[in-house]
Amino acid sequence: MTIPPHSSGVYQILCIANGKIYIGSAVDLRQRWDQHRRSLRRGDHRNAHLQSAWDKYGEENFEFSILEFVDESELLSAEQLWIDGTGCADREIGFNIYDIAGSPGDANAQVWEGFTDPDGNEVIITNLYDFCRQHGLDYPSMHRLAMGNSKLKSYKGWMHRNSPRQRNYVKTYDGFIDPDGHRVEPITNLAAFCREHGLDNTHMVAVAHGRIYSHRGWTYDNDRERLGPPNTYAGFVSPDGNRITITNLDAFCREHDLGAVHMREVMAGRRKSHKGWTWEDEDE
Repeated sequence: MTIPPHSSGVYQILCIANGKIYIGSAVDLRQRWDQHRRSLRRGDHRNAHLQSAWDKYGEENFEFSILEFVDESELLSAEQLWIDGTGCADREIGFNIYDIAGSPGDANAQVWEGFTDPDGNEVIITNLYDFCRQHGLDYPSMHRLAMGNSKLKSYKGWMHRNSPRQRNYVKTYDGFIDPDGHRVEPITNLAAFCREHGLDNTHMVAVAHGRIYSHRGWTYDNDRERLGPPNTYAGFVSPDGNRITITNLDAFCREHDLGAVHMREVMAGRRKSHKGWTWEDEDE
């Protein structure tokens, strides 16, 4: 067998006895073939199908060949074309477990550049499959981002420079007011902020655009002109019969174990009372 060069490219491992193939890519073809052989000889190769055939037919029935020399930056794209073209993920044709380039079988050879984490930091990932498993991410979704095949510009806050719908800016929200009534600093990357504070990103966006008034006590100052006085209520009557003015109804309800939705229904007349609380208009 010809010794592979220290070059990057797409390779094939052929089982002569049954005609099945394995397709992979590597930044160093010689090193990658050596890695395959060492694992197969030890009997602990990560690809159980390839290992089983090796054990059954013997090393002399396997042939390593170079399909294409490719620049490192184009390895995954080229490998994907070969995977698609040969159908090597079909168990009747090949040994590949996954039909996506950069799968665990070739994890040692793959370095993924271009990712940006939810905090906006650029990240270089070695072994994308294991990285996703360790961080609770979906490998196919991250792979589609990297390959530019995703219909979304991001996945769980992660972005990639190849994403075709990636925006060249990140929206900044300047107007959120926390449950204690304090206006917070402008928020860039709202999704990351919501994860950090236990909030729902979809609801917070709705608050910012005025579709709902508040989420878990958070409001947005742009709502005030459209919705009128936002959170001062002078008509609530306590279970003891005392008329009380409430500022920030959501915070008040959390403090007194009340349901903010129910209290608003009382205020609107859709509910007579909630836990003894009632509502009287000022002119009553």
